[in-house]
Amino acid sequence: MVEPALDVHESVPTSMPRALAIVGPTASGKTSLAVRVAHEVEGEIISMDSRQAYRGFVVGTAAPTLAERESAIHHGVGFLDPNERYGTGRFVRFAEAWLLDIEAKGHTPILTGGTGLFLRALTHPIFKEPQIDSGRRAALEAWLVGCSARELERWARRLDKAQRAKLRFDRQRAHRTIELALLSGAPLSWWIENGRTDQVPLGVRTYQLVLSTDVLRARIRNRALAMVTSGAWQEEVRGIVKTGLDRSPAFSALGYSVIAALLKGEMTEEKAVDQIFSDTWAYARRQRTWFRHQLPEDTIVLDGSDSIEQLTKRISEDWNGLHTEP
Repeated sequence: MVEPALDVHESVPTSMPRALAIVGPTASGKTSLAVRVAHEVEGEIISMDSRQAYRGFVVGTAAPTLAERESAIHHGVGFLDPNERYGTGRFVRFAEAWLLDIEAKGHTPILTGGTGLFLRALTHPIFKEPQIDSGRRAALEAWLVGCSARELERWARRLDKAQRAKLRFDRQRAHRTIELALLSGAPLSWWIENGRTDQVPLGVRTYQLVLSTDVLRARIRNRALAMVTSGAWQEEVRGIVKTGLDRSPAFSALGYSVIAALLKGEMTEEKAVDQIFSDTWAYARRQRTWFRHQLPEDTIVLDGSDSIEQLTKRISEDWNGLHTEP
């Protein structure tokens, strides 16, 4: 039985921001910039990337390098088993703990990544997931794991009519949509609209990296070319397939199925680069559209083509200025 609708938080508080966020489309330079900013504001980084969270998925997700992780403390990178699901609700629970830990040290939380919904969930809290019987959940998951992505999408659209207009379901969102509809008695769209939350909205100062279409397309293609021609991505996927993790939620990350096809001889290296570029560019376009409509009005827009030194200075001076005693 679903509980009656309760009020949810609708807006971001106007008090001093607790964290800063660096957002932008994939390949816009967020990771390296966040590391540099961390040095200037005594910060620690919280990843808002839904795929970099998985252990063993490093090359294809463009996860922070070892040098970057040694240069600045990162949270939310390479800490999850690939067979676990990692959606917005789990991110929020982890992020709340990371924020408290960072602030207890007197450091600045720096949120960065391309999963815009993760940021939105912190500034505009979503519903608290209902309690679901673990036995029933396990039985359902055992069935869902054998379904193709197309089957999952078909079931998700049938079980949640309000989401039928969505252009694209990834495997994790379809999985969650089916699970909530069947095990809670109400679809995901109902919970988003009516679910309760005891989470306090997080005050965030947001900095958005914006690049021209030509520059961003070139960056995405160059990165795809470098990742494929290095051979490192192929080696990573070989290990993933060998351990059976190509059926895990993590394997739905962009490009992994393409590299698997390359290894099977189903496409050439050139074709693989073209496909990864095309898929990544489509994703970047969706990100840019989301950021254009969902970021707060006081977001500071930065030219991502500026030097990393200029961008670091702009962000650190603005943030430090906000927190300087008059």
